[in-house]
Amino acid sequence: MTAVFDLSNRSPVAGLAEIDRQILRLVADGLTSKEIARALDRSPYTIDSRLKDVCQRLGADTRAQAAAMLLREEAASAPPELGGPPPGGIEPGSWISPVAGEDGDPPIGLALTYRSLSAFLADPRLAQVAKGLTVILLTVVVAAYLLANTIEAIQGVFLTVLRG
Repeated sequence: MTAVFDLSNRSPVAGLAEIDRQILRLVADGLTSKEIARALDRSPYTIDSRLKDVCQRLGADTRAQAAAMLLREEAASAPPELGGPPPGGIEPGSWISPVAGEDGDPPIGLALTYRSLSAFLADPRLAQVAKGLTVILLTVVVAAYLLANTIEAIQGVFLTVLRG
């Protein structure tokens, strides 16, 4: 059976505990071990010990280098910014109000022009979201397939045992 998730190419930064990530973010902000200890309500010795361990696990020579590795990893894996108007704003006349006209005509509803619709679909943020959703969907499909095969195998074992 093959693994659903391949963790072999996972970054060492991904395995850090949240407290280690907080410490490295504060290091990146320029805080000393004592200041970090006060901010996190920990002993400065605990902070130094954790920093030494994190640097060792990441292969970093300095705490600043370890903090830079974390920030680089977080920047590369940050979710796309969604919300707000599309780049360039909304052009006048690119949509029709859902409110009925003055002459009593029924509401037409939202109707995007071809130009604004194509600009919306070309937005790279939408492509990132679609790619992420595709990965999730494929993962769920593979997991469901593996679960169905496992259930079928267990049923086969039970039937064999029951038949004697």
